Amino acid sequence: NGINLGNTMEAYGHTTLGTAAKVSVYETYWGQPVTTADMVKGYRAAGFDTLRIPVAWTNKMNYESGDYTIAADYLDRVQEIVDYAIDAGMFVIVNDHWDGGWWGMFGSASEATRNAAMELYTSMWSQIAERFKDYPDNLIFESANEELGNNLNLQTVAIDSGTLDDNGKYEVSNLINRQFVNVIRNSGGNNDDRFLLIAGINTNIANTLDARFKMPEDTAKDKLLVSVHYYDPWNYCGDNTKQCHWGLANEYKYMNETLAQLKYFVDAGYGVVIGEYGALMSDEGEYMYDYIDYHTNLL
Repeated sequence: NGINLGNTMEAYGHTTLGTAAKVSVYETYWGQPVTTADMVKGYRAAGFDTLRIPVAWTNKMNYESGDYTIAADYLDRVQEIVDYAIDAGMFVIVNDHWDGGWWGMFGSASEATRNAAMELYTSMWSQIAERFKDYPDNLIFESANEELGNNLNLQTVAIDSGTLDDNGKYEVSNLINRQFVNVIRNSGGNNDDRFLLIAGINTNIANTLDARFKMPEDTAKDKLLVSVHYYDPWNYCGDNTKQCHWGLANEYKYMNETLAQLKYFVDAGYGVVIGEYGALMSDEGEYMYDYIDYHTNLL
């Protein structure tokens, strides 16, 4: 049972703060407090055994100039939070999370920009892998968040992005996941057989079950997990201005049937992590607790 350290290390201030601000300024940029060891202990005491730490690594990276070095103080801070969780006896998941939309470089019309995207990605994970290579198995690396898929065409950073059709999105996503596994496995230490969490296409269950999605090959045996998210139906979970009710028999049935499809990966020898799920709280919303409780216990 996990919880996300949301709107914290993935809060994106690169475009307004540059790369020279104190790490705490980025960490609190979206309104969250500075994370403390007591907060993480509180998560554990509340029954959460996994902490997912979304991170915007380019907050302190001058990648626009081709310098893909992550500032040491930023790596230090992420490591400090990872230590909080490990000391509390939790599993920890670390990823690269939206990160200002640099992922759209993969869909650029420019080959040079596409190549730079892979160089950035490779350098980023090489540095992360090196920093944490001696950490225990309860630290898990996740290849992306929801970026593999439609977000490879984001024009936030690469204004000439948008070149990938549906087949191209799958092909590039598979390539990124293969590179992720190769970089981690070749970095030494405990990374030789650390559990790796492979992001699905848009982290959408149906998209990830598509035959065009391929789990990468791995030199370690039975150490790959697949990452998906569940926010169905979206007009209830994410946009409570449109639908404020949930709990009809057919809605329970849909959840049952959708999550049951993930057995495909289990049968193929992969673990499954639903890294995000939930429903917005509102004064008008009904059955939010039933939704979350049923979803959690169904798993």
